[in-house]
Amino acid sequence: MKKLILLSTFACILIFTANSCKKTDTPAPPPTNPCAGVTVVTAASKTHTVTGQQLGTITVTSPIGSEYIYSINGTAFQPSVNFFNLAAGNYIVTAKTSAGCSDTAQLTINGYGAKFFAVRTIVNGYCGPCHLNGGVSGGKNFDDDNSVVNSWDRIKARTVDGNPTFMPEGGQLTAADKQKIVDWVNAGHRITD
Repeated sequence: MKKLILLSTFACILIFTANSCKKTDTPAPPPTNPCAGVTVVTAASKTHTVTGQQLGTITVTSPIGSEYIYSINGTAFQPSVNFFNLAAGNYIVTAKTSAGCSDTAQLTINGYGAKFFAVRTIVNGYCGPCHLNGGVSGGKNFDDDNSVVNSWDRIKARTVDGNPTFMPEGGQLTAADKQKIVDWVNAGHRITD
């Protein structure tokens, strides 16, 4: 008759038989960490206000799956990776596994200024596919807000002044849209203007 007795976590095992006692040193398996690899990665959109409604979003891009639930700023956990209608500000996003493991990420949603939002809307409406969704016609892509801000002078030159030719191709912006670009440029041509 054999009996195995575990004496400690460093796994010295004594094996008893009817007439002998033998010691073996078998390493115990390392403890598994159920929380290893739980690292939150998030993405946030800019927010802007339309008739008083905040339109910022946060999306958790990792980790995702049915075993995770999510919270922002200590609110109730939800299975969705998306948080909508958020005001500009700082947020702490928490992802938690069904085993209770969690991690957090901090991010800031920056606000769009009304003038920039008007210009962003014009760019989104008239500049694709040449300069949006990966298009880089003339070396310019406007998928990112910063690329719009950094190209403020070229946007104005091409759409308002027609220098060297008017954009968008095949026509000009309306006088109202041209004025929105001029107003944003004169305000300082920032995201927050």
